[in-house]
Amino acid sequence: MEESILVTSSSMVCCTYAMFGGFTVKQNKRLLSLLVILMTGGLLFAQTTTSGTLKLTGAYGSDLEAKLDAAYQVRIPVLAGEGPLFSGNNVKVKANLGLSPIAGTVTLDAVLTPIAVAEISLGGGVGTGWDFDLMDLNGLRLGAAVGAPLASDSLNGLYYMGRAGAAFQFDTGAIFSGDWMSVVIRTYHELNYKGYSNASADQAWEYENGGAMVNGFNYKGEYILGYQMPLMVNLVGLQLETYTYNTLDDATDMVGDLSVIANTQFTEDLSLLTAVQFTNYSKDDNRVITKGDAAFKRIVLILTYAL
Repeated sequence: MEESILVTSSSMVCCTYAMFGGFTVKQNKRLLSLLVILMTGGLLFAQTTTSGTLKLTGAYGSDLEAKLDAAYQVRIPVLAGEGPLFSGNNVKVKANLGLSPIAGTVTLDAVLTPIAVAEISLGGGVGTGWDFDLMDLNGLRLGAAVGAPLASDSLNGLYYMGRAGAAFQFDTGAIFSGDWMSVVIRTYHELNYKGYSNASADQAWEYENGGAMVNGFNYKGEYILGYQMPLMVNLVGLQLETYTYNTLDDATDMVGDLSVIANTQFTEDLSLLTAVQFTNYSKDDNRVITKGDAAFKRIVLILTYAL
């Protein structure tokens, strides 16, 4: 009898050990998985960088324009590999607050760099406008249709937009060594939707002196050819921006701006971009955009301070 009890007790101990031993192994696996996740996350956030900028833009052409932008950016390494094409792969998330005398706009954009020579972006924003009586300016205007007179619609609705874009970029300095061997090429293409909440489908509206528009899709193209130098004026080049409005419904003629640009780097954190712009379109009294002969448009100064 005692022998039977002893055998039974031994079996219970073995069974109990097996149960709790298996539980311990499972616990260890879970703890190990959690540790790997925490270490990976810690490494990721250790490599994540943040930055901020303050940008003051002033322009003078037919009108005097001014705008202040405050931006904050988070850069997260993603799909990073080895070699110059993949080692810098990342996602940048950027929030921007823009404020002018007649409008305020908030935007949020995410930019994926899957390879050094390409970017894919997705973003959007909202804003509203008001009157600036001192200079007889309106941040929001609304009309019956394109070509009809536009009247102030101060703070009566929201401007909104969404955009998706892709860019190709290349720097010869990545191939050829030397401070004077950097030629920068960049092309960017964007499809966006812009609208005004207080406008019907066929009503014309204008936001921040941008010209009369209707709710719908638009195309924007950007082409930059620049030369970088180890001088205070560290970049000179040309920038061409093209626009087609109502892309998916009775598209307008493509119009564009050509800019001669130069960047002056005063300090590591402070720079000034100067652009002399020429254009092949104009705006009539009702702010309708029409294609025309190439002519001087404006001079733009952008002062940027990196935080």
